[in-house]
Amino acid sequence: MASNYDMFQGAAALYADVLGEEGLGEYRRLAAAAWERLPPLRAGQEGRDASADYDRLAEILDFFAEQDGDVDARVALRTKDLSSAWRYLQLAEFCRAHGREDEALRCAEEGLWLFEDDHPDERLVTFAIELLIKAGRCVEAEAHLWRAFEKQPSLELYKRIRQLAGEAGRDRALKFLDARLAREQRTRWHYPTDLLVSILIHEKMFDEAWAALRKHGASNGFKERLAQASEATHPREALETYAERVDQLATIGGNPTYAEAAALITRMAALRDGAEQAAYVAALKARFGRRRNFLMLLR
Repeated sequence: MASNYDMFQGAAALYADVLGEEGLGEYRRLAAAAWERLPPLRAGQEGRDASADYDRLAEILDFFAEQDGDVDARVALRTKDLSSAWRYLQLAEFCRAHGREDEALRCAEEGLWLFEDDHPDERLVTFAIELLIKAGRCVEAEAHLWRAFEKQPSLELYKRIRQLAGEAGRDRALKFLDARLAREQRTRWHYPTDLLVSILIHEKMFDEAWAALRKHGASNGFKERLAQASEATHPREALETYAERVDQLATIGGNPTYAEAAALITRMAALRDGAEQAAYVAALKARFGRRRNFLMLLR
């Protein structure tokens, strides 16, 4: 129990032959006694100093309960520490894995309810809605999805909303994100437009995606994603995005960045006629004439 590196993890199984029946019995007795001294952990109690003891002792006792084929005891072990949404997810997943889907759903819903004021755990939300849909409770599943999406929107949550709510769900989500952009500040490391652009790419709504990008900006990665996705419909915007990125890469310098820039230039050639591309490459050579390694890739 005192090892900092879990040196004795799985020791009961590993040394079963050495311990024998009597030794295993004593090992189990000591673990059970230590387990009884630990108080149950509930919401808001995560991070106690002794929290590692819960995992170590639960693992030991779970080994014996599994040997006994006692699923009820194994479930009970997992209810000792329910201090986080993740712990509820672990319990719910265990129940489902052992054919207890009703119990799994109850656990998931309880976890969502207890931690509804926190940032939603997307894994627990996803788990719960899968079981709710399977149980025919689609209205409740959609309600959980919207609650999570409006607190912490993501592309995966959006995709599930889209499946359940169709175009009405799409329109509501886009309206919500557009309103959110008016309140949320862009920083050097955070571009709130990225999610909106990602969703619009997913929907192939390229006019709206470019409009959002022009109005609010987006990270370089999402600009390129949009450019690649919409080359067929918006070649001019794609070319402008690639040209901007080529300039950045050539200015930064270094063989890997030069190679990335050269790949983009090759991609650009497929989006316009040969004369326009030749003029562009000639202009690059004139501007970056001292960067020999870059020029070699342009030949």
